[in-house]
Amino acid sequence: MNRDSAAPVLAAVDPGDDGAVALERAATLAAALHAPLELFACEFDQAMEGSHFRVTERVEAARAARVAARRAWLETCAAPWRDKGLEVRTTAIYANPRDEAIARHALATEARLVVMRTHHHEWLKRATLSAADWQLIRTCPAPLLLVKGRRWAARPTLLAAVDPSHRDDQHAELDQAILELSDRLGAAMGAETWVAHCVLSMAALESTAALALMPEALGTPPEEYFGNLVQQLRGAILRLVEGRGIPAAHVRIVEGRPEKELPRLVDELGVDVLVTGGVSRSRLEQVFIGGTAERLLDHVACDLLVVKPPGFRCPIE
Repeated sequence: MNRDSAAPVLAAVDPGDDGAVALERAATLAAALHAPLELFACEFDQAMEGSHFRVTERVEAARAARVAARRAWLETCAAPWRDKGLEVRTTAIYANPRDEAIARHALATEARLVVMRTHHHEWLKRATLSAADWQLIRTCPAPLLLVKGRRWAARPTLLAAVDPSHRDDQHAELDQAILELSDRLGAAMGAETWVAHCVLSMAALESTAALALMPEALGTPPEEYFGNLVQQLRGAILRLVEGRGIPAAHVRIVEGRPEKELPRLVDELGVDVLVTGGVSRSRLEQVFIGGTAERLLDHVACDLLVVKPPGFRCPIE
């Protein structure tokens, strides 16, 4: 997350999408981080596009009028927060698609955080990747907070989902980025932070060919192998959180797939924000594979904060 004092918390608001929820969340974070808040809206009307008729000065004027009206609305939204002493900027543009406009503006402003509202997605939108939030999980150059409807507790709870089982540098750096952002937000908000990792269950491990057909290759009975694996993972996470003020009791190893077990843990702990990594994938990979963040988006009741690995390059320039 960009620590430049001028780097804004960017709230992508939409009056037709209950934008007040995202705005309130973004303003709360901007105040906690001592950062400016920028309200961003993107206008577009297919009826004004050249595919239907020639773009004339009259059409350009109509587009400009829509943008001016949206900017005036943003100024109205900004007023209460300015009255509270928060520095608030407003930007409205005419562009399509919305997710690309948000990503470009996040790049241009070097936003430290992007905040937007999210809703449950129908299967067709997931399969075609037509929802702006799904696209931004892949492309957003800044940490992306996808806001659900429920309010945070007075003392919020953060849950950082890490994966120390990967051996490559990119995933190791991503785990560090997840924990560093959780640290900064947790300190700013006075939050309680937990850390979790999901490991394939014993039943699932026993069903694999390696365990079912060649247990001798493991050098130990499957139950003992699994117990050792859990202890190794717990030790790896404890090393990751060392010096971060997260007690060992707040480290959880859960059996099962993240999209099933993390929502249960979110409910058990009363989590307000689940922090997870977003590794860039191609559009084809997203359709057929997806990532942890995409699979979690429609399964958790809390807000989802997606963090990119260091060195991530936005595919939209």
